[in-house]
Amino acid sequence: MGQEQYINADPLAHPAAAAFIPRYLHQGLPDSSGRPDVRIRDDFYGTRRKLRIGVLGAGISGLNFLHYAEQHLRDVEIVVYERNEDVGGVWLTSKYPGVRCDIPSIVYQFSWRTNVWSEMYAPAAENLAYLQTVAKENDFYRYIKFKHEISRAAWSDEDAMWALSVKDLTTGDSFEDKVHLFLEFNGPVSNPRLTPIAGINDFKGEVVHPAYWSDQTSVDNKRVALIGYGCSGVQIGPNIVERVTKLYTWFRNKTYILPPPNQAFSAKGGANFEYSDEQKALLADPDVYLTYRKAVDDAFYRRYSYIINGSDMSKIVKDNTVKYMREKLAHKPDLLETILPEGFDIGCRRQTFAYGYMEAISDPKTTVFSKPPQRLTAKGILDADGVEHELDMVIAATGYDQSHLPRFPKLVNGKSVTDFWSNPMSPPSYMAVCLKGMPNYFNPSSAYGPLPQGNYYQSSETFTKYIVKAISKIQIDRIVSITPKDKAVDHFVRHANAFLKRTAVTGPCVAWYKGNENTAPPAIWPGARSQFLRTIETPRFEDFDIVYEDEEDMFAYFGNGWTLEDDAEEDTDKTWYMGKPGREIHPDVIGRLKGTDGSVKHLVQGMAGMPRLP
Repeated sequence: MGQEQYINADPLAHPAAAAFIPRYLHQGLPDSSGRPDVRIRDDFYGTRRKLRIGVLGAGISGLNFLHYAEQHLRDVEIVVYERNEDVGGVWLTSKYPGVRCDIPSIVYQFSWRTNVWSEMYAPAAENLAYLQTVAKENDFYRYIKFKHEISRAAWSDEDAMWALSVKDLTTGDSFEDKVHLFLEFNGPVSNPRLTPIAGINDFKGEVVHPAYWSDQTSVDNKRVALIGYGCSGVQIGPNIVERVTKLYTWFRNKTYILPPPNQAFSAKGGANFEYSDEQKALLADPDVYLTYRKAVDDAFYRRYSYIINGSDMSKIVKDNTVKYMREKLAHKPDLLETILPEGFDIGCRRQTFAYGYMEAISDPKTTVFSKPPQRLTAKGILDADGVEHELDMVIAATGYDQSHLPRFPKLVNGKSVTDFWSNPMSPPSYMAVCLKGMPNYFNPSSAYGPLPQGNYYQSSETFTKYIVKAISKIQIDRIVSITPKDKAVDHFVRHANAFLKRTAVTGPCVAWYKGNENTAPPAIWPGARSQFLRTIETPRFEDFDIVYEDEEDMFAYFGNGWTLEDDAEEDTDKTWYMGKPGREIHPDVIGRLKGTDGSVKHLVQGMAGMPRLP
């Protein structure tokens, strides 16, 4: 067994690694299977793969990702493509009357950048200003290309990259960008859905979806039909009823209209309110702020067990809601009969809170059709009895596309990802963050997300932390791609579908998380918010098929046996594993603990004592 000269042929990521390169190798014993030795990398452990990351969307998740990426990632190049002209997502595009948070703003915000809000339920303009301020404070704008839209994404195993087809909406030019990872942060309310309405193309008046409401859109002195009674519809109704000459609406399906939540912290009757100067001064104390924030969120979390079929909380919430609806519509019993469900419980549909909606639909200006109308006509709407009502405007608050089908072509090795789906209304999601068969792809707005359990900021933070941890592993462990295993996808979906049968969401109702019909299983997270937060906190990499940079040596990332963090620089703490002293100690003190210190009286050798020093 002799020696052989060792020559490093690869450039080093850090020059200090040169000190740890051997001059020769011992030949040693041969591999028992006759295989050649694997090649040891001469870079430090912790040397990261340089990655280019392509991001779609500069809304809440996009900004969350940039925040955590800057904190925890290095050696990455990030580009964000945003089709709109600024950050903000839904808060940039939503301008309809009355648009605001429908949960308290004190909990609807980044945990890492809190804000003292003007109102308990802040209006859209303030939410948008908050997101723009966060982006400016952190210089996130430098990552973002506005008015750029991704129209196609194709993964190739050969290149181990996503090829993104991007169009500059300002110039009309198109180009291709190749990235190692593709993060799709399009949000659950970013693709407006106009429900097919008979005769809508015949109507000569204005038809507007709330997502396309502009500063020039007006309802003043108009005869308006309001279609929809979800989150947008219940906000629009009370904010236009005083401005229109006539309002028409109807209920395609029955629904519960809940009283405003957080009654303990709201104004009288659950009303919104402006924080006083005295209250804002209290909120300047971080401990008061956090205690208040936790108290507001605690009330929501504790009542979420209403979702469990037949639970005590389900009965309490339902009884309170029905009582509220009866009180509000006591003077309109026929209208109550039209709205109040009988065959399903609260939670089957996404909760919608009143905030003046009950007053709006019982206003003298408002006609609520007891049955859905037949069709729109050129001049108006034809009700179920064949009577035509003239209209000037139709507001189609018909929600957003929740089918989870790709909004543009996505291919893996030339094959459309929709080919992986047996049921297009319930795509094969893994932990609501990845999809079957899609390498290096993350989308926290895919199926089975925790949308009813809390607010989007909270789930977005958890998802983006998860994604950053996955990217960090890809970098450090020298991984080319990770793809959720088919078995993990199948087990997750089966578990979620089985769990949700224990809850009201699987009841016989129409809901957006059933594809806006009652023909698909509800695709939401199988558990409460706390369970989601804890479950998704640590990625289960055992659930992924992993392709390594060195297919012969998955441990190649061990590198030269020394670490970038501890050994690349001389002045680093080489004994970090022992912890840090509570205070700085002068070197003279440590010097007094040497064996040559004058205070030492005995020298000890082996088990026998040495003569006592004079």
